[in-house]
Parts: sequence; structure tokens; C-alpha cells
Amino acid sequence: MYVDAVMKYYTGTISVDGKPTTPVSGGNGSKGMAAAQKGMRFVNKTVYVFGGGRNPADIAAGRFDCSSFVRWAFEQVGVNLGPMTSVTTDTIKVQGQAINPKDMQPGDVIFFDTYKIDGHVGIYLGNNQFIGDQSSTGVAIASMAPGTYWSKVFNGRVKRF
Repeated sequence: MYVDAVMKYYTGTISVDGKPTTPVSGGNGSKGMAAAQKGMRFVNKTVYVFGGGRNPADIAAGRFDCSSFVRWAFEQVGVNLGPMTSVTTDTIKVQGQAINPKDMQPGDVIFFDTYKIDGHVGIYLGNNQFIGDQSSTGVAIASMAPGTYWSKVFNGRVKRF
């Protein structure tokens, strides 16, 4: 828990292998927004499957969970967030550049405390909205406007890739 608490406020950059990395996106026109655009093809056409999206058959059938969807979307624009078979919110959260939530921009990756700390991940679209694969909707655009479920569970972790 200590590492999670520290990482929530860490503003440096790290990658999976621990070597410093430079962000390749963030903001309008970024790879993050391009990834979100790629993900739009699945809006209202998928089923949420915990652990789904970790093989080509799942992806072809539109069976993702939140982390595999984010990984797939970024892969479409040339950003590797890790192996298809083992990506999780925990593997994504230690990559990229940490961004202060007040500075988040469309295309940034955001995390939510659901069934665990950083139990859900999505791509911020701006205007208090994000695209993600939610258990109740599949891939959809969700609101994190004040007072909504997603605003209440947004934990302030924002990453830029």
C-alpha cells in the first residue's frame, strides 16, 4: 500500500523495465486521443469479460476487460503497454508520466478505485468523460461529472503515454 500511496503523487517517468521514458502523447492530437478514437469502434459493441482481451479471438469478438481495452487502443497507435497476455491495471499504472489531475488532458489514462486500488482504467476524453470497458456497459463513454459514480471512485492517478 505504501508504494501505491507514493506513486499516486510521483511526477517522474518510469517504464516497465524501470528505465526513464519520455511521454509520447498527451493533449489534443496526441497518441492518447488517437488511441481513444480507435477505441470508439467498439462503443456499444462489446461485452465486458474480466480477464478478456488477452488473445486474438477475444479481441476479434469484442471481449475485453478495462486494462486489455486500453492496451489494445494504445497498441493501435504504436504505443506498447505490455504483453497482451498479462496486461493489468497494475502493469499500466507504473508506466508513462504521472500527471497532476488538475493538468490532465484528453488522451491521458486515468484510474479508479473500484474493487481494489486502481481497479479500473480508461482514457480521458475531456469534459468529464472517458472511454473505457465497464462491467455494466462494455466499451462505452462514461461520465465522471461531479456526483457521478465515476467521479466518486476516480483516485487522481493520471498517466500520459
